[in-house]
Amino acid sequence: MRRDAHVTATLLAAALLASTALGQSAPHRGPWSRTYGGAVDNQGLYALRRMHDGRLVVAGHTGSFGGGNPFGWLMSLELATGDVQFQQVSSSAGGGFPDGAAVAADGGALFMGRDVKDLFTKHDAWVLRVDPTGGVVWSQGFTAAGDGKFFLFDAAELDDGSWIAAGSTSTTDQPPQKAWVVRLSAAGVPLWQYEYGGGLTETIHSVIPTADGGFAVAGWTNSSGAGSDDVWVLKLDGVGGIEWQQTFGGLDSDQAEQVVQLHDGGYAVAGSTNSRTPSGHAPWVLRLDAGGALQWHAAVASDIWGDLGAVAETNDHQLVVVGRVGEPGFPTNDLWCAKLAAADGKVLWQRAYEGKQGDFGSAVLPLPGGGYVVGGTWGWGFPGESIWLLRTDRAGGLAGCDLVRRTDYALVSPGITVKPGTAVRTKATAKLQPVGTQVAPSAAVVSEICP
Repeated sequence: MRRDAHVTATLLAAALLASTALGQSAPHRGPWSRTYGGAVDNQGLYALRRMHDGRLVVAGHTGSFGGGNPFGWLMSLELATGDVQFQQVSSSAGGGFPDGAAVAADGGALFMGRDVKDLFTKHDAWVLRVDPTGGVVWSQGFTAAGDGKFFLFDAAELDDGSWIAAGSTSTTDQPPQKAWVVRLSAAGVPLWQYEYGGGLTETIHSVIPTADGGFAVAGWTNSSGAGSDDVWVLKLDGVGGIEWQQTFGGLDSDQAEQVVQLHDGGYAVAGSTNSRTPSGHAPWVLRLDAGGALQWHAAVASDIWGDLGAVAETNDHQLVVVGRVGEPGFPTNDLWCAKLAAADGKVLWQRAYEGKQGDFGSAVLPLPGGGYVVGGTWGWGFPGESIWLLRTDRAGGLAGCDLVRRTDYALVSPGITVKPGTAVRTKATAKLQPVGTQVAPSAAVVSEICP
């Protein structure tokens, strides 16, 4: 990294919050790049959402506020500048660990996490619905009478304010591990929950509502497919019934991190492939039709190591992906973003963002009129680990910033195996339990990168 070539100006959080309270805001500056951190090197990003009033709502996690354990972190930012307007942290009363979050239409969020009773045999999952002020609206917990591990990694809000959440469940660290989907009312009441298993391991990292009133989930399975982990996409009806399921991969581990439905009813899936790639681990995107048939797939070629954390449809109905890459000559990973043609995966533009070290992208948000908010982690696993947000121009650039470089990675489509999945639906085993909650203020240390 060229981290010695530029100066990071740390902004005092107290002054920032004071100016916000007085109604002051910086003038519009166009593209910007900022990190949001704290005293503890444990911050990360789950989700972004642009509100109708122009604010940017951020849902992530932080270990710097709330008393020690990581908390879910809700922030509201001024989209034009990246200035913090509001922030708050929340968690279970037991001080559990956050696993995911989704931003609600009202500017609040749904945080998902777990209380670890025994590292190897008992994890109790919970969900917390917080309003735009960070206050807890409702909470729900899931446990087992004996051993049982429950994880919720992703959720999505439906038009009526209800929720769909998904993850995995098992008894121990050994198979079988089943995918787990929970349907919640707008008040947090479970409407139904099911497990989906094929005998070995299934897990879900992404869930979305679909235009037909059903749901789509994506993750991976090693119960079926070509071998090891294969990308697994499962289409459900409105009550959790299986409509179709497909696996995609090779002999090595291939995994999906996010699925989105496109305007034509098809899907885009972002993740990684270890199969038939010289680097051993490469960013991978797949395009499916509405019935799950593969239209095309593309992996970053040659000796480029990395993976994708998110995909979105752009305003002009193309695709934008975000993740991380590592290449010879650059000693640690860089956040990477690319725009691809939805019809065939052709690269329209691509950029790498050289942060501190160990950087990666986990969310991308196309903005009206062009431009993007690209988000992820600055310095993952290193001192100064923070949420990193960049507001870019239409081609992913930040004028005058030497952290940004154009890349010209080729994309390839090696032969893969496409097979129907074999998971079956069964009644979920999780039992409901009340969950106490806690909230606390936070004061992000905001650093401007490439002012």
